[in-house]
Amino acid sequence: MADSLTQVIVLAAAGFIVLVVLGWVWARRREAAAVAVRRAASRQLQTRRQQEQRERAELARKIIATSSSATIAGFEVVRQIEAVFVDGQGGSAEAVEALKALAAGKGANAIINLVGARLPSGKCSAHGDAVVVRPAAGEEPGLEEIAGDDDG
Repeated sequence: MADSLTQVIVLAAAGFIVLVVLGWVWARRREAAAVAVRRAASRQLQTRRQQEQRERAELARKIIATSSSATIAGFEVVRQIEAVFVDGQGGSAEAVEALKALAAGKGANAIINLVGARLPSGKCSAHGDAVVVRPAAGEEPGLEEIAGDDDG
């Protein structure tokens, strides 16, 4: 009788160990699936951010001149579009590039009264006036082609 009781206890213990191992394997697989979903979402977000950065850089290249004053040497302001502002950027160069992209998206080819600042949070902001400019009379003819291309 003691021998059969020992067998039952050993079988019960073995069954319990098998259930614990199966539970652990099942939990690991669930965790691995959740990690895979988070990684896929992270990759998708990173891809989207990289695309946005490329689009912003493309727009920023349309800005042919910037100035911290109300004038740009060698150019005359044809039309003022509107004041533009960006904040929460990682650095001052990033803030200026974002501002250029915003201004270009509104149809500007230059920014005047450009001012940048570091916020208390450590992020940077920039603001200025989005304008359309053209070369001043008597300037290099090659610049007219650049400044005149304000539609795209």
